[in-house]
Amino acid sequence: MWAGMTAVMMAPVVWPWLRALARSRSPGSNSLTLPAFTLGYGVAWIGFSAVMALAQLLLQGLGTPSPLISNAPALAGGALLVAGAFQFSKLKDACLSHCRSPFGYFATYWRPGVGGAFSMGARHGVFCLGCCWAIMALALAVGMLDARMMGVLMAAMVLETVGPFGRRPSRPIGVALLLWGVVLLLA
Repeated sequence: MWAGMTAVMMAPVVWPWLRALARSRSPGSNSLTLPAFTLGYGVAWIGFSAVMALAQLLLQGLGTPSPLISNAPALAGGALLVAGAFQFSKLKDACLSHCRSPFGYFATYWRPGVGGAFSMGARHGVFCLGCCWAIMALALAVGMLDARMMGVLMAAMVLETVGPFGRRPSRPIGVALLLWGVVLLLA
């Protein structure tokens, strides 16, 4: 379930990268370049999905089923505070700088062939994971079956990574997450 939800959530984020890669391919180049890049990207997120599924099982084993927001509001508030604080971190900024420009990334990390495409996809997946992991982990707090909440989280990631405003949305998103976390902790 986590892998499927992650694929849906990250599809709009990776789509511009796939378009850029398709445009950069020369005529007659290997037709497996796009699938290899996608697979490499997916490997990073499948690993994240496995970790989150284990975390969810652990919480359920401890008697705290998700979504945390309704079953453990203090834990959900803490998760929101962590995600909000991460929005202001140097790691977030560093990873986001790699996620904003497909052409700059390809110019820096270009590797030819199918293996090179897989490697570029995996590296980009790691940068993307470094940028978006905290917001994605909030699916555990708000409930991955709540389409409205998942839409809000996806919109935040899309706005940060492919939106026209550059890095500017990260700070307001962080403030909103921090405030939401404080409200949950005080309620």
